[in-house]
Amino acid sequence: MTTTRAIRASLSMLAISLAATAASAAPTAPSAQSAAMPASIGGAIAARIIAVKCNRPMTATALTQAEIAELDTFIDERQTAFMMESKANQRLSVVIFPQLARDYNQIYSNPDACDAAARDMAKSTLERVRAVQSELKQRADVRQ
Repeated sequence: MTTTRAIRASLSMLAISLAATAASAAPTAPSAQSAAMPASIGGAIAARIIAVKCNRPMTATALTQAEIAELDTFIDERQTAFMMESKANQRLSVVIFPQLARDYNQIYSNPDACDAAARDMAKSTLERVRAVQSELKQRADVRQ
């Protein structure tokens, strides 16, 4: 097997495992452990899809357009930073993040998946995104 094929095979396996892990964990309620974890790009993508697909403005857990924009900003900034780390990350990003978005979009196109637990997960992820963004801003302020 050539080096290129080996890289492609390992990237494919990683993409499949990440997508399967994310998809299997998507509909569950946030646990105490997940609430303590920092926000991730994949979590923010999931929260954004849930916020858009499961938007019921009358519920307290519905995200506003401004909050969805916060998730978009986080996704763009973190994905850009991730891709700038290496060529492998660039190739991985081109495969993983769009596939993750498609998978969540498919899951939450079903109204039955849009339950309170999913909306709570999106709200929890937004809180973690805000915490990460605040920490990054504090680090930037310290450097200056």
